[in-house]
Amino acid sequence: MNFKKLILYSSVFAIQGLSNAAIPVLPELAGAGSGDSASSSFLFSGYFVGALLALLPFGILADRIGNLKVIGFGVLLTVLSGLVISFSDNLWILGIARFLEGVGCGAFFPAAFSMLAEWKNSQRSLGEFNFLLNAGLAAGVFLSGILAGSGIKTAIGIFTLLAGLSLIFLLSETEELLSWGRKKKRFTYQNSNCPVKSQQDLSLLFELGSYLKKARETILKSSFGKIWGISVLLYGTTGLLTANYPDYSTGFLTKSELGLAISASYLAAMLSSLIAGRLSMNYKSIVRVGIILAVAGILLSVKMPIMAFSLIGAGGGIAVVGLITATAKISSSGFAMGLFNTGIYAGLGLGPVFGSLFLEPFGYEAVFFGSAVVLITMFFVKLEEK
Repeated sequence: MNFKKLILYSSVFAIQGLSNAAIPVLPELAGAGSGDSASSSFLFSGYFVGALLALLPFGILADRIGNLKVIGFGVLLTVLSGLVISFSDNLWILGIARFLEGVGCGAFFPAAFSMLAEWKNSQRSLGEFNFLLNAGLAAGVFLSGILAGSGIKTAIGIFTLLAGLSLIFLLSETEELLSWGRKKKRFTYQNSNCPVKSQQDLSLLFELGSYLKKARETILKSSFGKIWGISVLLYGTTGLLTANYPDYSTGFLTKSELGLAISASYLAAMLSSLIAGRLSMNYKSIVRVGIILAVAGILLSVKMPIMAFSLIGAGGGIAVVGLITATAKISSSGFAMGLFNTGIYAGLGLGPVFGSLFLEPFGYEAVFFGSAVVLITMFFVKLEEK
């Protein structure tokens, strides 16, 4: 294994582990033991809103200044955020730290995927990277639940330390980190003959505008809008459940049981992603199977937590393979994939916030059921290649 691969693999495990280590203890972090679910949703969504806002700008910045610099910034921001969360109990400071942690994640992933795609055997490396991504998510939520008895922030401290080790690994690449060379990339959409160019005299914001302007034609003249909408609702509804389940399950699940249930979703996603990639079904059917499994999981969440989260994870793992394949049919550019990912983070960031508005008048079970009804409507959306 080359050293840069070690940096990426250790970083993605730590970043994802830290992001999920907060989930089983959200009520305690938010001081929401009295039932203030809005505070828990605030901390949950802050991370994903930060990632959502960072994905496209930092993806473009990585093309301008180099992947490793942006990866280093993402890991550094993760470490600093983890330290703040570990030592602060102020809700607003915690919310800002979660937001900045999300920005670090949004900076890391576009640059990491770009670097992996440039290597030999990139497909194998991407598979290993995604496996560790889901392994980090599972480990974060599982260890947080198991170790909550010895301190609600114990797992957060562990993954902050792991992220710090990755940052130390990065320092071995000081020469590349300090170099001022600029990358030059071009993104070309299949339905357009005009590439979007990275120019020396363009500011980052102006360049982002040029990318979005060029992407608009592709989105409006294809089924990308439908793909994006499905992604938002799939991850918004399942994110709503995940964000509020710690509060909902207080009376019948221990922290270790909660951690086990939520980690089951990531283990199921790891397996289902591998299976979906080998199915002979077309991408439209794969997306529909994923939606059905996720809906079933949401409905079962009131009675069978482990089964429910397993189905939700399996549904998400299967559906995302179909959705990425559908996106590639329209455009295989990295920018298009980044735009697709904003749908996932928009759902994870905004779904819990929007859904929490209905919790007080209707209650948890009614809101969960309503989200399942909303998601099942996506089963009937027809995806076309153009």
